Amino acid sequence: MTINLLTIGLGGFLGAISRYLIFTADRYFYHHYHFPLGTLFVNLVGSLLIGIALGLSVKYDILSRGSPGHYLFVTGFLGAFTTFSTFSQDNLILLMDKQYWSFMANIFTNVVLGLALAALGYLFIRDELPVKIVRLLLG
Repeated sequence: MTINLLTIGLGGFLGAISRYLIFTADRYFYHHYHFPLGTLFVNLVGSLLIGIALGLSVKYDILSRGSPGHYLFVTGFLGAFTTFSTFSQDNLILLMDKQYWSFMANIFTNVVLGLALAALGYLFIRDELPVKIVRLLLG
């Protein structure tokens, strides 16, 4: 159990640092566009990555629940990288600022595109698209 906690902690550390770096870069864009692009980006990338992880788990038994890879990447990294609480805070701020269109657009893009990217990531692995792409490129 201790090794699992350390593995999750390492993944969480890397995920949180990655999110911080993206949010640091987002400061300019948020103030320029008045839209939480950093949160949207981490949620969409996280959705794609968790879809890929699910595909790897189902098809190849890689990153399966309870495995060290799952603890490191899914529970640790993605758990710290993506954030529903920041998404909720961003939406509350948009409502308080009476940015109703941005509020609706933020919810729509995070939820709909997030689900679509999770499905895309899963299908990417399930249908072996990386292998097919390499075969196509190499002839």
